[in-house]
Amino acid sequence: MRNKLFVGLFAALIGVAALSGLSGRAEAQTQPRTIKMATIAITNSPWHKALQHFKELVDKESKGRYSVSLYTDGQLGDIPQLLSAMQVGTVDMGYFGLSSISFVRGGEPLNIIYVPYLFKNGEWAEKILNNAEFNGIYEKVAGSSGVRVFGAWGQRSARALQTTKGPIRKPEDLRGMRLRIPTIPILKASFERIGVQVTPMGMMEIYSALSRGMIDGQDNGFDLSIPAKYHETAKFWSATDHVYEIVGFFVSERLWKTLSEADKAMFKKAAQEAGAVTTDLTKKFEKESIDTLKAAGVTYVVPDKAAFRAAFAGVEKSQDGKLWPAGLVDRVHKEQGD
Repeated sequence: MRNKLFVGLFAALIGVAALSGLSGRAEAQTQPRTIKMATIAITNSPWHKALQHFKELVDKESKGRYSVSLYTDGQLGDIPQLLSAMQVGTVDMGYFGLSSISFVRGGEPLNIIYVPYLFKNGEWAEKILNNAEFNGIYEKVAGSSGVRVFGAWGQRSARALQTTKGPIRKPEDLRGMRLRIPTIPILKASFERIGVQVTPMGMMEIYSALSRGMIDGQDNGFDLSIPAKYHETAKFWSATDHVYEIVGFFVSERLWKTLSEADKAMFKKAAQEAGAVTTDLTKKFEKESIDTLKAAGVTYVVPDKAAFRAAFAGVEKSQDGKLWPAGLVDRVHKEQGD
């Protein structure tokens, strides 16, 4: 009798332990996986609001399996630091200019985005940068660098020239000026061709450099320039519209490899929908930005764009088949009916 009682109690204890273990595993499975997503964009900018929408979509569609944590204002570093962090997996995702992927190993083909006057407008840029050929490039970059582009969504303001000297109406007006230009070979070569002293630096350094006279200007669109308040010290804006760029959604390849196909599709869909937020807010923001500049005493001009096109024409030929696949520039123009 005593043996039966002991066996019964032992079985009961095992059962309780098993139930406790199951309960613990079930609780662990319901804990959301945190996705650390970073951007250099300023709080409440179009990019930030797009990421807020991205977070809402992922949190909802994953039914609590994922929780996106947003880091704005360059909290986790400038673009090179964020790319490095995604390579080692300390940052999961990022949202910033698509061509930034050209900084990593294998990303050189994306230098093509900065070929002056490559795209007719933002709509064409977004369409082409999500086509089959470019998705094939993103796949290769993921394998060689550890950072993947999983969407090119969100039209940026066209790049313009913002200077402390001006107005800038023709290429000759820039001769001898020190401009902060991203360290993108084709863009650097373009401005050096017209006599600019190209000065590379991180986005977080531009305001100080402008105010201290270390540079005479910078090239960016309204989307990054206005929130950063460069107009407080750079009082000339020239709407050259020399590059139409798209914002990229980046992910650590380490994370991407762990995702199911369904989850990958969910993130891609959320990226496209969030990118539409960027586009809509950016277009609205562009209209408001001209008023912001004028209210700040900035001289706003539309330069001789034909003269700038002529000055930059053919600068990309030396890189064809080297930085990007041979003939890609021609294929992009052909797709747009040029």
